[in-house]
Amino acid sequence: MIEVRVKAGVEGKIKGFFPWVYNVEILDVKGSPKPGDLVKVLDSRKRFLGYGYINPNTKIAVRIMSFNEEEEIGRELIKKRLQQAFEYRKRLRINSNAYRLVHSEGDLLPGLIVDVYDEYAVVEITTYGMHKMKEWVAEALVDLLNPRGVYQKVSDYSVNIEGFEAKEEVLYGTVPERIKIWEEDLEFFVDVIKGQKTGFYLDQRKARRLIRDLVEPGDVCLDVFCHTGGFALSMKKKGADSVIAVDISERALNLGKENASLNGLEGITWVEHNAFQFLRKLEKEQRKFDVVVIDPPSFARTKAHIENALRGYKELCVRGLKLTKPDGYLAIFSCSFHITREHLLEVILEASRDVKRQVRVVGESFQDLDHPWILQMPNTLYLKGIYLEVL
Repeated sequence: MIEVRVKAGVEGKIKGFFPWVYNVEILDVKGSPKPGDLVKVLDSRKRFLGYGYINPNTKIAVRIMSFNEEEEIGRELIKKRLQQAFEYRKRLRINSNAYRLVHSEGDLLPGLIVDVYDEYAVVEITTYGMHKMKEWVAEALVDLLNPRGVYQKVSDYSVNIEGFEAKEEVLYGTVPERIKIWEEDLEFFVDVIKGQKTGFYLDQRKARRLIRDLVEPGDVCLDVFCHTGGFALSMKKKGADSVIAVDISERALNLGKENASLNGLEGITWVEHNAFQFLRKLEKEQRKFDVVVIDPPSFARTKAHIENALRGYKELCVRGLKLTKPDGYLAIFSCSFHITREHLLEVILEASRDVKRQVRVVGESFQDLDHPWILQMPNTLYLKGIYLEVL
């Protein structure tokens, strides 16, 4: 097996279960690795640290899958990891037939995302090494879940960074374009094949419950970046008199409308519009809302994007605060690891000063528990939500 020796001082974080080795941390490599090859990671004195896979062409050169010298990477390890992930999700007793089964490094399967929607599994592979293990993954999923179908989604961003070729396709069985799931007392159609990500934002399950707690019957609500209506439907189900749901994707909005009909919910106005422009329009019209939810896509994929992202969040906070009634609620989220909780709080504070509105923090949330946050791997915490009462 190819051996990768890291520089002195790097071994400490790896022994602390941090699973990444950066290119600049490598002392030498024994062999001529190709992208996706399996490797043994050693410290500077050639003592074992872990097993992983390598991509010499990326900043994160090695991703470790095992810190146990007796546990080499292979078909059986993939099966074991998936079984462990499944047992953990069963303990969560999620009130839904949809959940995240594998959350990449959060389940010691770096580069692999698996979401389960009823009797189907949707796989997203984001690294060259995991791409080379795709058949093992599909085989293990079939053995574990006995699904009707397994579908692979492809992230253009990951493919461009990692350099492998892949296409979106059925890996096993058959997969319909649309799958019906349920979450608590709501049902949703999930557009697996053409939808964003794997089709539904499972990580916001906890947030949807918290938003319900803020809504009172008769409220007027706003859902910005609504996607297929997760928050909008939750607010209407709680008794909101009306909800405006805005998104730039016509396809997502059409599915949101179908989701509303599926649940017999009326009174949601679906608006296809650029969210920033639409918020300015609402402000000019002097509209006011009891509950405002702003859940934008990731503005910061890398550290280089942080400054621009914070400007975007600042504008969203300013608009959201201006549109919220006195004693109403504003919830704003960030789904980027690079935008920290502290970033979000600072932006909210600056925005509140600009619009001269005092705010009270009434809650916060992270991704739900089927998207594990591993303390030794800070990057596994990516989703943050702050819930404010606007005084």
